[in-house]
Amino acid sequence: MNDIIGVNNSWMDYLLVLLIYGLMFLLIRYSKPKLELNFRSSFIFLVAVWAFLMFTGNYLFYRLGVMSFFPWLNNFLHSFVWVGLCLGWLYYCTYERPLWEQFILFAFTSFVVKMAENMLLGSWHMETYLGIKNPYAYLIAMSLVDGFYPLISKWLLTTFGKKSVFGIYVPQVS
Repeated sequence: MNDIIGVNNSWMDYLLVLLIYGLMFLLIRYSKPKLELNFRSSFIFLVAVWAFLMFTGNYLFYRLGVMSFFPWLNNFLHSFVWVGLCLGWLYYCTYERPLWEQFILFAFTSFVVKMAENMLLGSWHMETYLGIKNPYAYLIAMSLVDGFYPLISKWLLTTFGKKSVFGIYVPQVS
């Protein structure tokens, strides 16, 4: 059971994490509460791709020693709900903004969520990371990695949109 929910974690801890996700989602979708019809296939594509990549990537990078272990439920919720749905909607809300602004928004919102997961579930924790002996170095580094979500998403949509895969709409940013 420790591999599923984590050592010293309870179902209540996970309900609190889901509450944080929900509140962050309300904040994220404030500027665009409805998904435009022409962006729907792109959104579904990004949710599916990112959720799969994060879920498998988190475990793979743990096995390679680059990341700490995520209990399976934490990995699933973080990958599918936070990275897939919430960051997918954040991309929908911000894809027309300058890239530097998107980077900051993604890194900061990810930092808030990672801090909450760290405090509630004990995840995102390594004593030393990249030679820095500070337990928050890992958390900050992984939050900065999430800042590249919009750049990678734009590349994915452009690449697969050119090939007319999945009916993806490639937004034209002026």
